[in-house]
Amino acid sequence: MSVISLDFKLFLKLSLLIILFLNANYTSAQFTPGIPAFDSTGYVEYIPGNLPVVISVPHGGYEEPDFIPDRDCENFTCVRDSYTQELGRSIGESFYEQTGCYPHVIINLLHRKKFDANREIIEAADGNPTVEQAWYGYHAFIDSAKVQITQDYERGLFLDLHGHGHDIQRIELGYRIWKSELQLSDNELDDDFYIQKNSIKTLVGDNLQSLTHSALLRGENSFGTLLENKGIPTVPSMQDPAPLPEDNYFTGGYNTREHGSLNGGNIDGIQIECHQSIRFDADIREVFADSLAKTINEYIDLHYNSQYDEHYCNIISNLSENPADENINIFPNPTNRYLNIKSNSDQTTISIYNLLGQKMSTHIGSETPLDVDFLKSGYYIIVLKKGEVWMSSITLIKQ
Repeated sequence: MSVISLDFKLFLKLSLLIILFLNANYTSAQFTPGIPAFDSTGYVEYIPGNLPVVISVPHGGYEEPDFIPDRDCENFTCVRDSYTQELGRSIGESFYEQTGCYPHVIINLLHRKKFDANREIIEAADGNPTVEQAWYGYHAFIDSAKVQITQDYERGLFLDLHGHGHDIQRIELGYRIWKSELQLSDNELDDDFYIQKNSIKTLVGDNLQSLTHSALLRGENSFGTLLENKGIPTVPSMQDPAPLPEDNYFTGGYNTREHGSLNGGNIDGIQIECHQSIRFDADIREVFADSLAKTINEYIDLHYNSQYDEHYCNIISNLSENPADENINIFPNPTNRYLNIKSNSDQTTISIYNLLGQKMSTHIGSETPLDVDFLKSGYYIIVLKKGEVWMSSITLIKQ
């Protein structure tokens, strides 16, 4: 099996989990769906989920501690996206009301003038060590959610939630495709050049209805059209295929690029820019949250898993138990080469994932001790199953 090289991006992802692990001692097995967790600074909140959905709220924070200086905002926006934190929480509640299950929700609690969680760390934190630590925590929580989704569902959807103040009151969906490119014909937009730029690139290459790139962006079963069908103006969609040349439009930022499938992986990403009239009124906001949760569920059922709307997290309910009589023991951890995994069953399936959610190897329990010398130094997730029953997921440190 080939080993992924430890390039700069993977180094950053490893660093995220290292910092989260060392400062908060979190592993994926410690998260309980619906029960909030916080990073070591206390400024990043993670509400763990059991659905293949991640809701990121990078600009909705209120906290402005005096000991954290304001960022240099001369070349950057530092205005908070009003009511997006409230909206993100309402979306999570709507999911639970509709499905009995939870999406993964990550919220930046700091004001944007202190921390921009949708930028590279240099611009996001402006050199402040506390904010840098929050940046690592924010993106580590997202990566942890993505790993969990990949283990449980194989595929999923990352949604970065924002608010815009543009004149046209409509939802703007960002796929990392420029406004001028959305103005192209469907035939032109279906060229591989534009597919390779898209934050739902993996879905374009593999969706249940074999839809084209342009159809997934603005066809009858696109995310935008599903929202339009619920009375929510959205671009791009079948009803509003592209912004006009003079229109303001957000394409999608750092989070959509890094956490969607533009660079590979099984988690697709969309930036959702919400207009003021749908955010500022509490009653309208609740209706929108309900409609958006329904749209996300419908979208996953149409394009990822045709059984999803019937089962939701019950698809993996048989993976949610941890039989007490298995007595799982993994040692030594950290390890520089050999790993012993002991349980009452010699039919345990052992899978090792990197932090991109990619499976590095699979073994049977009777094969231990395992030789993990092929792994680069860093952090990995070990998933143990007995048949289809999840037993445990454990953080492995390879020295």
